[in-house]
Amino acid sequence: MENPFFSVRFRGYDRAQVDRAVARIRKATEAGAPPHPESLANLGFQLTLRGYDMGEVDEYFAEVARSLRGS
Repeated sequence: MENPFFSVRFRGYDRAQVDRAVARIRKATEAGAPPHPESLANLGFQLTLRGYDMGEVDEYFAEVARSLRGS
């Protein structure tokens, strides 16, 4: 799993929350216990000023879920 880059927007997902979620998923996957793909569908990030682009973040987690499904 590569380290993602997300654009910062005026209003977007809380950057710290997204970074923690990426780190947790990476750690679990590297330990051989990846999350269930469906658990990545709605992670419930808070909106904040100067947050990550919501579309990019959503697409990243959708891609990770597809990868975990093997599709």
